[in-house]
Amino acid sequence: MVRRTRRARYLTGRIGDRDVPAYADEEGVDARRRVETYAEVVLEVDNWRWSGTTFRLRSGKALGADRKEVAVRFRSVPHLPFGHRGEARPNVLRFGLEPEGLTLDLTAIGSRPEVLAPLSLTARMEPPHLPAYRRLLKDVLAGDPALSLRGDEAEESWRVVTPVLEAWERDLVPLEEYPAGSQGPVGSAGA
Repeated sequence: MVRRTRRARYLTGRIGDRDVPAYADEEGVDARRRVETYAEVVLEVDNWRWSGTTFRLRSGKALGADRKEVAVRFRSVPHLPFGHRGEARPNVLRFGLEPEGLTLDLTAIGSRPEVLAPLSLTARMEPPHLPAYRRLLKDVLAGDPALSLRGDEAEESWRVVTPVLEAWERDLVPLEEYPAGSQGPVGSAGA
């Protein structure tokens, strides 16, 4: 748990034009409980086909920018062919959830054949008729389970996350800190 999870709590900072007190100083918060406001868990697929594929799940409060996205980072090429120079950044496909959009960041051929350059392709989509939670509630009330979690999926999710919560409860994973308005703790993938 120590290598694959992080937890943190925000300190005093500034978000936009607003000063934000430290979480522990917020009204109604018991600072002795050491509740985190940032959580990160790295999960890895354990089968022959997807060996080495990881999923980084991250969520936090009082961050500098709202980001709701799924980012798929493709594996880097083992070597650069044909004498290319430059840094081959990983190709990334981003699915924006709010606002909805799609971005593909690639490394492409630059101004000369041997030079690499970043290339970004972006598409924005019309916002959905209903916000995500409103649509989910509407479907649940109408008896449509398509977007709902099945019981076995919920049980498997708890099987995966329970050891994380237990390790955090026993303080096996240190409670880090980050300033409100930042991208999270130093060294986090969002920073």
